[in-house]
Amino acid sequence: MEEELKTFFENCRKQKFSTEEMKAICQPLVWRLRLARAKRWFIIALPLIILYLLWFFCDTFNWWLSAVGRLMLLQILPLWDWTPYYNAKCLIPREDQRVQYQAAPLGRHETVWENCALCESLEGIPTASNVSYSMLESQYLERGLPVIVTDARVMEDLHRLLQLIDEKAPEWLTTAPCDVSSNLLLRKLFTLEAALDRIRSSNPWLLQLRNCQKKAVKSSRLFMERPYYYPLHLAPYYSSWLLAAHLQKRSQEEIYVSGLIFIQQLSGHFDVVLHPKNPCNKGICPSLRMRLNAGEGLIFSTDLWSLSYGLEKPHPKQMSLASIFEIEWQS
Repeated sequence: MEEELKTFFENCRKQKFSTEEMKAICQPLVWRLRLARAKRWFIIALPLIILYLLWFFCDTFNWWLSAVGRLMLLQILPLWDWTPYYNAKCLIPREDQRVQYQAAPLGRHETVWENCALCESLEGIPTASNVSYSMLESQYLERGLPVIVTDARVMEDLHRLLQLIDEKAPEWLTTAPCDVSSNLLLRKLFTLEAALDRIRSSNPWLLQLRNCQKKAVKSSRLFMERPYYYPLHLAPYYSSWLLAAHLQKRSQEEIYVSGLIFIQQLSGHFDVVLHPKNPCNKGICPSLRMRLNAGEGLIFSTDLWSLSYGLEKPHPKQMSLASIFEIEWQS
């Protein structure tokens, strides 16, 4: 092809074609070459674009891609030890290593002041429905914004929950919960089995507990349903809460949660308040108040917010029941 083009141009020179004539003669060829080049780049770019869209919008594909990548890294480990780079904070060595100032660790009610810019103009909690975790993370969580998912689709009554515990996780009843708050029993006499027996015969009552033991957390995963936007590639929750009340008022009280927080209102309602942490709570960011109704979910990060809940007006015929998941999260 190249030799033929050279011969063609030599013949054109011998016949003394002008520049304009040469352009007119070669124009179809130039356009064909450009079209061929564009097709080549399109064929190369199309699979990459499809992979990027699947990775960004499809949580399952994202999880499988991460899994395949980890398996490949394990396969090449005998040939190349990449573990020092995996744990290193800096991949490029410097000749002049300077000691950097280490800030004091933040307290449970503190955040860095730069985060205050994320919530200073916030007037309320946004709502969303028919969501994916990727969308929640990019549009809300990475910006420090809480969000209410109106179609969490996780609803349960106490009778059904107790039935699930008996069928799927009877060993959960033998565990010792943390952060217990209840009017059913003295704390030193409190056991899960005794408390649940009292619930069946007491009125009014309230119960708050956190699954903190490894056995308790593992067994709670058998009867505490995850919402549809909790993806497979996200770490399992390391701690879970059960909040329940019937015909019993409860004043606002803070509970300490840490990480990425998923709250599911299973039945009834609770009055929830998110408080900005210090220094954002000093007239910069507002406290966000909401009533979480059955079937709704609340997601937020404790990097910026602390949580309290209460029950101002108990429903006369409906019990309030909610679950909370605490997840280790790094965007």
